[in-house]
Amino acid sequence: MKANLLKATAAELTSLAPGTAADRFRDVQSGKLVSKGEPGRYGGVVMTDSDRINTLLGFAFDPPRGDSRVANVRRIRRFELSSATYNPLRTTLSAEDSARAAFQFVQGLTKFDDLGTALDGIVGSMRTSAFADWEAVNPADIVVDFHGNRSVTMMIDRPRTGNSAVFIFEPKKAPGSAAIERITRLHRIVFERLAANETAPDQD
Repeated sequence: MKANLLKATAAELTSLAPGTAADRFRDVQSGKLVSKGEPGRYGGVVMTDSDRINTLLGFAFDPPRGDSRVANVRRIRRFELSSATYNPLRTTLSAEDSARAAFQFVQGLTKFDDLGTALDGIVGSMRTSAFADWEAVNPADIVVDFHGNRSVTMMIDRPRTGNSAVFIFEPKKAPGSAAIERITRLHRIVFERLAANETAPDQD
């Protein structure tokens, strides 16, 4: 996937008009959050996992007043892992054992250094065989909920077996409470679309 296809894909996922998508893509690219190739038909570069996630974040979330789109994407990416739980609705494990089991459950899919790294890893695992190998014969689902500016919840589960892991990310400094909070949910299809590996010359 090169720049034009990424821009079109993210615009479709976030229901942005082409002109708005072009402006937002220019913002994140000028802020060095998205790779930039050389001019010309064959000058485009294949977008990295981070390029794809950064574009999605830049398209989906407007920055707070007085903040830039680039700074907002960087802020979201820096959310830190605050908890990890295995089978949260029926666990009998201690918090420490539950967290260990959660990481074991998703081993090989991604890392959890921060939210950006975790999201990048999900896309990366789908671009390779890692996600398919992990999923095997037990289909899995991924849901990522953004709770305003306060937290992000990532749930990875296997509905057939009833097993799941929930990871919660929060900013280092919690924002003030809001009377109305917007929740934005990303489904598995979002990551699948971002992971597309088409690299035809007309996609640069």
